[in-house]
Amino acid sequence: MFVLRISVKPFAVDHVKADLARSLEEVKSSHRVEAVARGLGFRSYAALRAASQQPAPPTATVTGAAFVSYLGEHGFQVEPVHLYRAAALIAIRSVLDTFPRLHIHGGGFGRPQRNTDGTRRIPQQQYAEFLEHRQECLEENAVEAFLRSLALLARVKETKTIRSGTGSYRLKHIAENYPCTYPEGTPLGPDFVPNGMLIAAAVHMGFKHKAHIDDLGYGMPNVTFNMSKAVIDDLDAEIRPRGGFAQDRGRRRAIA
Repeated sequence: MFVLRISVKPFAVDHVKADLARSLEEVKSSHRVEAVARGLGFRSYAALRAASQQPAPPTATVTGAAFVSYLGEHGFQVEPVHLYRAAALIAIRSVLDTFPRLHIHGGGFGRPQRNTDGTRRIPQQQYAEFLEHRQECLEENAVEAFLRSLALLARVKETKTIRSGTGSYRLKHIAENYPCTYPEGTPLGPDFVPNGMLIAAAVHMGFKHKAHIDDLGYGMPNVTFNMSKAVIDDLDAEIRPRGGFAQDRGRRRAIA
């Protein structure tokens, strides 16, 4: 299970409303906005809008149960996942704004690739592809991967410094094997998690990160975090008991 928090800035409220208007078009607009307010912890949409206009808008915890309860009282039966996905999009957009090199595959551009005919891609081609990979971060599959990552990272301990052994690529493999649910119990994982969405979730939760470059000076997609390696090791062994790390640890302990 994950906990999703977003700042209720005006653009966030407007984007959530717009996303829900597309996914829940059968629900009356007035009921949708009031349900959003309940789902974000406010007594009314007017109270939510007033809070969003403050110089420092508050951070709200997204609660799908309150959202669907309000709509149920007014004759609309919907799933809470609609609110979580709309709110997660806000969180992802905010991370993309603060992390200009982040895309679906990770946090760096990587080495220049070749075209299918063997010619090297020109910078314009690489940049166009990069923008496409950025846009993929806002697709539904990526949003759910972001939520799966939040669920795993809720169990990870923050440290004062960035540690080795905390790479996003390792963590994304653990996250995509993690059996997790939405807060109300709807299944969420295990399922695929792109490297970039694991990074986005970690940045959203406030973890520090460090980018890396390869031996030719190109930015690598993998990043490391200020996370406890010991906790990650335990999670890896628990969630992937047949994985290489768990098997090696078991052998080491057997002969110790």
